[in-house]
Amino acid sequence: MDCCNMRKIIITGHGRYASGIGSAIETIAGKNDNIYYVDFTEDDTDITLKEKFNSIIKENHDGEILFVCDILGGTPFKVAAEIVNDSPNMELVIGCNVGGLLENILKNEDNSLEEFAESIVSSSKNATLRFKKIDINKIEDKNIQDEDGI
Repeated sequence: MDCCNMRKIIITGHGRYASGIGSAIETIAGKNDNIYYVDFTEDDTDITLKEKFNSIIKENHDGEILFVCDILGGTPFKVAAEIVNDSPNMELVIGCNVGGLLENILKNEDNSLEEFAESIVSSSKNATLRFKKIDINKIEDKNIQDEDGI
């Protein structure tokens, strides 16, 4: 198997962050058995969160694992960083958006775990923009049709 077939992604964050990201990703790209969504709820502690992570890691002990956390400095980040720091086959990225994740999940390139992590960060940065307002009255072609969304 190549590296990407054995690569797993653990998305985690506060509240229902992970399951919310999961809902968006699965709506757009379908279910992916290589992605785990681990919420850190008010009932969790750093110990219970680490147990959740270790259960996934144990199940996927041969492969690479990329952790994706919501914010720098929070408990999900701290627990993941502690695990990743001692593991050569794991990486951690923080603060990525759905667009950055989707772009890279759908690429399915045969790149290293480190390159994969960097690409998600880069794509997330590129997908973060400020919408620039336009004056609709100044558009020459007023017959522009709106496209349907998902």
